[in-house]
Amino acid sequence: MLSLFRSRGLSSIIYGVIIVGMVLVFVIQFNPSAGKKTASVGEQCVAKVSGWCITPKDHSAAYRILIPHGQNGELLTKRAKSMGLPKIALDGLVERELLIKEADRLGLAVSDDEITDSIFNGVIQVSVPSDNPALAYSLGVQDGKKFANFRDSKTKRFDLKVYRRAIKALMGRSETEFRDEQGRELLAAKVRDLVRAPIRVSEPDATESYIAEKSTATVKYIPVKESYVAHYAIPVTAKDVDDWSKDKANAAIIDSTLTARKADLLPKEKHIRHILVKVPPTATAEDKALALGKLARAYQRIKDGEAFADVAREVSDDTGSAAHGGDVGTATDGFVLPFKKAADALKPGEMTSSAIQTQFGYHLIEKDDPARSADTEAAIKRDIARELYTKTKTLDATKSLAEKLAQAIKGGKSPDLAINDALAPLEKPPAALPALPVISDEPPAAADAGTGEADSGEVHSGLALADAGASRVADAGQKAATAVAPKAATALTDPDRPHVVNSTSFNQGGDAVPGLPGEAAASVNKFAFSGKDGDVMPEPVRSEDGFFVIQLKEHKLATKDEFEKEKDTYLQTLLAAKQGEALALYVRRLRESAKDEIKIDDKYLAEKMGTADGGIPAPADEDDDEGP
Repeated sequence: MLSLFRSRGLSSIIYGVIIVGMVLVFVIQFNPSAGKKTASVGEQCVAKVSGWCITPKDHSAAYRILIPHGQNGELLTKRAKSMGLPKIALDGLVERELLIKEADRLGLAVSDDEITDSIFNGVIQVSVPSDNPALAYSLGVQDGKKFANFRDSKTKRFDLKVYRRAIKALMGRSETEFRDEQGRELLAAKVRDLVRAPIRVSEPDATESYIAEKSTATVKYIPVKESYVAHYAIPVTAKDVDDWSKDKANAAIIDSTLTARKADLLPKEKHIRHILVKVPPTATAEDKALALGKLARAYQRIKDGEAFADVAREVSDDTGSAAHGGDVGTATDGFVLPFKKAADALKPGEMTSSAIQTQFGYHLIEKDDPARSADTEAAIKRDIARELYTKTKTLDATKSLAEKLAQAIKGGKSPDLAINDALAPLEKPPAALPALPVISDEPPAAADAGTGEADSGEVHSGLALADAGASRVADAGQKAATAVAPKAATALTDPDRPHVVNSTSFNQGGDAVPGLPGEAAASVNKFAFSGKDGDVMPEPVRSEDGFFVIQLKEHKLATKDEFEKEKDTYLQTLLAAKQGEALALYVRRLRESAKDEIKIDDKYLAEKMGTADGGIPAPADEDDDEGP
């Protein structure tokens, strides 16, 4: 140690006295046997890893190191918990102990001088889960290190008092505890270094990776949906469906489909179902009219005998509930107010004859009536027969329309002109729609001119119920919204019609069209970087609901000359990424092999992550953001 300080030019008698004092403190308090953890009976462990106890104090220290620093401590703590830092800190500690077990197996050790040198250099070692390097970077952790100022403001040299104050304030640790923890962190770091050391990146591999990453392309694509084609291009008559259903093989498919859907679609006691047609905040009057028209058509289908649950499954934009026939359960307390009022006013078997407007869009709402199960099942079976019959005709028709568009664009037509020409034969006068008033909690406004329904300024409360035959008061304050006349979509105005979409720029590892399955995505990617600008893919690409027509808009291939200019930096970046991948895989294997030796106190962690300790509630399921 003294040689270390002499090399830094500390030769005066005063500095010599200070140094000797500091060395004595380190020898007494930071000797290798100091701070050894001896677990007592009944000691609380946040986690145990192969018998090693991670205490709440250990966890708190690691967590506090990771908290972003600033002036407003309370806000920073809340932000830290919203980021999930309590769990991140614990995952890092578990990883550290797994690596220490490996260090013992490999015969690695950390010397007293290594710990001292790290501390004198102002380094705080801390473990962040290796499977997320970007997370470590965002937390200011560089290669497992955060840097602290343990120096005197005047001399700019390490100061023991400053050091003591800093670790006490930052982590609530004594010198002995901190040194012991840093020794364990350094030992884990040695294993990480050992794992990363053999990883190499050759220049040819780097060149290939650079070109793949830096080359870019954009495409135009046209989605041609089966659901659109089924609606506008496939004529379906009751006789066609009946004849098709009489075939034994087809009848068996109908019955098996019905069996699979019964649990979701048949009525349940007190359950509420809804159909949502989304209306974005930026919607124009035309958008609102078309959305209401879509809901009005769904309403008419139900009035004509189709099962509400089946129409919801096909039409509703609330994907989470649509899969279950629009079922949102029995409790309405968590619903937005207009929806709750409407749902609470319904009796079993009733459906609103008004569109209920919420911030999500327009809803139809029904309350299940189990007494009607037999009728509902018969309706569902008819719906399934029509659906399956239509599907037998739709796939080929959809592909044919996509191929027609592709050929027209290859022949020199613009994509927009090709679409208009292809859809023109499908255009028919809009279907008549039933009147569907809109109910919301918004203040009433004057009706549009020409509707013949001037608003008197009175507050209209209540909902017309289709099966009740009369208006029922839902709740004071329920108001008629601004008059919107439903408008039926046509082949040329339907929002689901084929239309041109411009992709964002992507590289050779990216996705040109979101949502394509792997093989289809790879074929589009290959085309984008091998074709000429303006080329159209030879065949439309199959999607989940139809086909995509793909046209290459433009592409730019990176060159070896460009790589040479950035070679040194790129090689380092790529090497770091490869080393990170190798380490993450190594730790994942350690976790898997030691899974029976890792015990987490879930209750403790939940308290640290939950609202009771200043955190935030767990986010709702993704599907819920579209519902009431």
